[in-house]
Amino acid sequence: MANDHWIYDTPPLSDVEAKLRPLLVQLGNDNKLLGVQVCAYKDGKVIIDTAGGLLEKDGDRPVQPDSLFPVFSVTKGITAGMLHWLIDAGKLKLEDSVANIWSEFGSHGKDLIKVHHALNHTSGLHNALADIVLGNPFLMSNWEECLKSTAMSVPESEPGKEQTYHYISYGYICGGIIEHATGKKFQEILEEAFIHPLQIEGELYIGIPAGVEARLASLAPYGDDPKKLSEVGSRLDLPSSLKPDNIQQAATMVPALFNMLNIRRAIIPAANAHCSARAIARYYASLVDGGAIPPPHSSSSSTPPLGSHPHIPHSTAAENSSSSPKIDKLFSNPKIHDAFLGVGEYASLVKQDGIFGLGFKRCHHSKDRSLIGFGHSGMGGSTGFCDIENKFAIAVTLNKMSYGAETARIIQLVCSELNIPVPEEYSGFEDSDAKVLVN
Repeated sequence: MANDHWIYDTPPLSDVEAKLRPLLVQLGNDNKLLGVQVCAYKDGKVIIDTAGGLLEKDGDRPVQPDSLFPVFSVTKGITAGMLHWLIDAGKLKLEDSVANIWSEFGSHGKDLIKVHHALNHTSGLHNALADIVLGNPFLMSNWEECLKSTAMSVPESEPGKEQTYHYISYGYICGGIIEHATGKKFQEILEEAFIHPLQIEGELYIGIPAGVEARLASLAPYGDDPKKLSEVGSRLDLPSSLKPDNIQQAATMVPALFNMLNIRRAIIPAANAHCSARAIARYYASLVDGGAIPPPHSSSSSTPPLGSHPHIPHSTAAENSSSSPKIDKLFSNPKIHDAFLGVGEYASLVKQDGIFGLGFKRCHHSKDRSLIGFGHSGMGGSTGFCDIENKFAIAVTLNKMSYGAETARIIQLVCSELNIPVPEEYSGFEDSDAKVLVN
């Protein structure tokens, strides 16, 4: 039962944070939330950094600011950023054929698929690996085998023709590109691109190392009738392998599956990032400012400070240190926001009027549908996104699987208090239920 001690004991950083906390306690009292973190940046400064509730059902360990939540497809926004980082560094181009980077990928007529198709969910491989996910999901813990299966997959439509959500294959296509373009391991690039420059060591992983288990939040299943999930799914443009019956199966299976350590330790770049809200919020706070590194995360109220954990526990100091020089910006392209959104000179590389830009989900103003930002939400309710004009970034992490109404209420309150637009995705509970859920 939520009470005065339900919120982790840190002083509020702003009036909006002080107003947010009673809402979180109320949602906890109503059994809508189990554990939660909310972190937000405005104009480069942290204005919210709240944690509350419990790490697991029937447990008594509190959520803390450095707790690690499984965030499902919020992961896709990180993976997209990694590809954009490599493009910005000149390691590959959006127009490159994937098969020219990853030769095995060219089988079965996939030689026409380009990097931008992978990012825009238009490669035609939306059902690739569905048999693994729905038939033998433990195979997802074998990274190399999943890459081989992706390379041998057969497209169902020609590149660029249809934008259909690549719910699991997205990560393996992008991950294979990242490894073959660099000759490095996926996790090495993640650390080099974002973990060390943003100083978020120990709080963002795609595949957890041994030694962080005590900080893991465990997923609790959806509280409502899972048929609601099927009804929502039937209204979305999903691949055939994720239609209502399969969604219902997945809703029942997913929380238990993603609580398993072998799945948490796997590299699944579409679906299994484990992170704190303050790490995701810092990532989007940088992206919203064109890649500029925000000032150090306020450590006076957060214990332990962000970035103070060794990224790989039980390893040497040398293994945890960054060999790359200190930088003050992640991207040099002055039009990087256009690249993320697939607009301006990048408009020809995306499906027009599609939900996705180049890897990120587009955020629209709830009133006039103008583009206001980008981000990516995940099944179960966790999310991260930013509003470009208002230099605002927010992340919400949840461990009780939700259809999105709780996330929407949090974001509506924060945006209302800051007098900035509520993204369309979160403007109404029914809409947000449909859109947050399987993204």
